[in-house]
Amino acid sequence: MNDVADSRQRLYIPGPVDVPADALAAQTEPMVGHRSVEMDQLFARVQDKLRQAFCTRSRVYVVACSGSGLHEACIRNGVRDPEDGGRVLCLVNGAFGQRWYEVAQGCGKEVVKAERPWFQGFNAYQAGQAVRAALAQGPLDAVCLVHNETSTGVMAPLGPVAATIRGFAPDALLFVDAVSSLGGAEIRVDDWGLDVCLTSSQKALAVPPGLALAAVSDRVLERAAQVKGRGWYFDFLNLEKYLVRSTTPATPAISLIRALEVQLDRMLAEGLEARWQRHQALCDHTRAWADNAGFRPCVPWTRASPTVSTLGNRPGNDIARMLAYAKRHGREISDGYGPQKGQSFRIGHMGETTLPDLDCLFAVLEDYLP
Repeated sequence: MNDVADSRQRLYIPGPVDVPADALAAQTEPMVGHRSVEMDQLFARVQDKLRQAFCTRSRVYVVACSGSGLHEACIRNGVRDPEDGGRVLCLVNGAFGQRWYEVAQGCGKEVVKAERPWFQGFNAYQAGQAVRAALAQGPLDAVCLVHNETSTGVMAPLGPVAATIRGFAPDALLFVDAVSSLGGAEIRVDDWGLDVCLTSSQKALAVPPGLALAAVSDRVLERAAQVKGRGWYFDFLNLEKYLVRSTTPATPAISLIRALEVQLDRMLAEGLEARWQRHQALCDHTRAWADNAGFRPCVPWTRASPTVSTLGNRPGNDIARMLAYAKRHGREISDGYGPQKGQSFRIGHMGETTLPDLDCLFAVLEDYLP
């Protein structure tokens, strides 16, 4: 392997991911006014395609922010103040579940936290037990769950978990963070009864960072009408008022929405089920390579994310040096997150990544390993 880096750096991190050339090029088209007919038409087209991608007949809001912004939107719209009896349960098994908990605290809500160790996650039984314990102390306005924990590579069995939560707490809204899974794993918003399913543009959708997207049920809008202090930027009722006119309250990220349409067209042409299967094949290929190379997957097979794999280190290997070597050769992967830094590393395999792309990465890593 030549020690000179490739002319084009490739990202194998858990987001942002590489963006196809045509999606990047779409951002260079001449600008239009955000209240123009052209923009309204673009927004309407994207709305229809987003509903297909989310498997929903409900609306999908498009907001210029990160996924964490929609964490706050869920809390501000779906959870009443403590003096009005509002409470929210956050299921935490990694860094982004913990972030949602902290967002809810920051919004001044009464928050209950149910926690599982990193790399374990919640199955339907464990989620049900957490909901039952919280309900024993009073009613719940909402339950927050991270479907695919980007910090660990653990994915919850969302359909069964959602059914269990709704069985125990039918009046509670179910909020799901699908930031690193929407577009890379099976998610059926309507069939599974998800009240909010949110994601970000820069993960499995393979769009540059800057957009957050959320499928939102009618139940959420009904609750929002009862909640004080929803703010303005993240007010779902305000977003709805403009969405019915195929526009947004504030200036949208026009160039990113153009890139999003290109990627939605690509996703729908591939077929959602084919796309989900491709991502699972990428996961399987990564785990097989790790086994041969002496790295231990940190996540049991039954909980493994199809979009990001976390691998424990092998004896005698310096993860920081390995990552630096890969980057010098045009392939960037991620260290472990937070307390896992230096003990594990993460390979993102999402968006438009293919099996040959992974083989190029593995060839670089094998050149480094003794």
